[in-house]
Amino acid sequence: MHLIVIVAALLIERTLGQLTRWRRIDAFAAYVRLIERSRPGCAWLSSPTGVLVILPPLLVVAAIQIAVYYYLWLGFQLLFGLVVLLISFGPRDLWEDVYALAHARSESGQEEARARAVALSRRATGRAAVDIKGATILGAVLVQGHERVLAVLLWFFVAGPTGALFYRLVRELPSLADREPATQATARTAEYVHGLAAWFPAHLAAIVYALAGETRCAVRAWRAASATTHISGLASWRLLACVGRGALGLGPADTDSPRYAEQFNVTLLEALSLISRALLVLLAMLAVLTMVGVLR
Repeated sequence: MHLIVIVAALLIERTLGQLTRWRRIDAFAAYVRLIERSRPGCAWLSSPTGVLVILPPLLVVAAIQIAVYYYLWLGFQLLFGLVVLLISFGPRDLWEDVYALAHARSESGQEEARARAVALSRRATGRAAVDIKGATILGAVLVQGHERVLAVLLWFFVAGPTGALFYRLVRELPSLADREPATQATARTAEYVHGLAAWFPAHLAAIVYALAGETRCAVRAWRAASATTHISGLASWRLLACVGRGALGLGPADTDSPRYAEQFNVTLLEALSLISRALLVLLAMLAVLTMVGVLR
């Protein structure tokens, strides 16, 4: 059933662009602002235990998921899973963002291109990246392929709608914790929870990148990536960026190559193509696991 919902959600997302506007309605941020209105709520959110703010919506979705599974027919299960999965993607469409950046670069709109590059390269905490050079932007696209799509699908396959929503909310924690009056301990806790939830999906996504691209170069890049065994978001992002660039046939010494200069738009589209192929490989793997009865 999960595989059917995933395929349907991906088809809808690719063909009905207006759904992206619906997903940009950030109900979670509104929910957090509601808690912040009270002094006890504000104090709670500014402490490390504030990361538990994701539990109430998750418990609600889990309760609905269980009720639908036991008391309603299969059609309701499919519909509920489809709605939650669509909400959990994004919130912005990666393909649209990359196409918009490539268009701005080709039309010589330097200011717009820079703004789009900064937005695409923004860190999980909401802070801007250190630079927006070609290697940084390309790495950001490869990481966002995991953050916006692949990790959500993997968590959906593990725990259904609750799993997909869990990763979407966990991904929002670092940016929410980075606001005032949150402490550094709160931000570290939020980043650790995000990194913990991302560790296994990121490593699986890196394997899929290697299978979908130039495998030999990707394996060399994996070996060269440092600190990949640490359970942290930064280690996972570095692994994804390095292995993804290797799967595209790029290495650390290629920073000044033409693919990061006049051919950079082509490289960006190649990165999207790699993510699309990785998605197909992942779906094939999940289909095999479903057929042998490991997953449902």
